[in-house]
Amino acid sequence: MQSVALEMAPLGIRVNAVCPGNLLDSPLWTDPQRDLFVQYFNAGKVPGAKTLDDVRDFFVAQVPMRRGCRYEDVANGVVFLASDQSSYMTGHAINVTGGQEMR
Repeated sequence: MQSVALEMAPLGIRVNAVCPGNLLDSPLWTDPQRDLFVQYFNAGKVPGAKTLDDVRDFFVAQVPMRRGCRYEDVANGVVFLASDQSSYMTGHAINVTGGQEMR
């Protein structure tokens, strides 16, 4: 992304990215038969998990803000990058993770 930002900056084009955290309410996580909670539970990847709720709680506990990322959180990052407030920003990845990457 930064290489493209360097290439495009002379043309006045900004290049940034929004990097969302785990969207725990998305189909990737909520499909009743194939979601990631089921896969992690069945593979025994969450120590001590007895239920799918235990697996969800495990992932939520990794986020300092104690919840999964929501679509509106990602949308807010996109709106910010499209706004005049970020008009001088290029080459940045905005983490929208509730602080998960700090752990």
